Amino acid sequence: MPASTPMAFRSSFLLAALGGVALGSVSLLLNGVLPGDSSRLVNSGAIWVVGAFAAGAVLRDGGWRTWLAGTAVLVGAVAGFYGSLVVFEHRAVSPAVVTGPAGWALVGLAAGPLFATAGAWWRDERRARRVAALCLLGGVFVAEGAYLLASHRPLGEALLVSVAGALVPPVLGRGARDRLYGLIGLVPAAVAGFGGYLVLDAVLDVAFTRAG
Repeated sequence: MPASTPMAFRSSFLLAALGGVALGSVSLLLNGVLPGDSSRLVNSGAIWVVGAFAAGAVLRDGGWRTWLAGTAVLVGAVAGFYGSLVVFEHRAVSPAVVTGPAGWALVGLAAGPLFATAGAWWRDERRARRVAALCLLGGVFVAEGAYLLASHRPLGEALLVSVAGALVPPVLGRGARDRLYGLIGLVPAAVAGFGGYLVLDAVLDVAFTRAG
């Protein structure tokens, strides 16, 4: 149900942030533990946005509360991931090291509201919104798979992430039409997402180069 009182919203926001921290920590701890290419599923930007999507699906109002909760999940995930690097792998903290979490936190500020809104739309009664949500969530996985392939990463990683995205409409679609339209819409969504990955890669590369 939507958070209808200030207290309910504060609780939801806190849970979203803590859930994000847990998501980031688990991503780091499981990375390299899972066998073979399956470890990609816990070291993936696409898997993180599922947390923002879930926050939006829970709150459902599609407004600023949803946007803040989605942002809290992704920024919390960044804090959990890099905080775990310091705690468990004893990484030293320096200005250069801070560039990573700062850059990804900015990405979270942009992606959090977007995917949280998609989560809210997934529970909407209007088919167009439900299909758009399926395309966005599935498309980001397929786009990441294409980006991995273009980056010469192992084929198994790219296929695994892409298949996960292709399964989103069949698994989360409310009916046959939602599933069909969602699968069709994956193509343009993935193309747009692939372009987004290229832009993000270029921006972060410049940021990390200057920090170094």
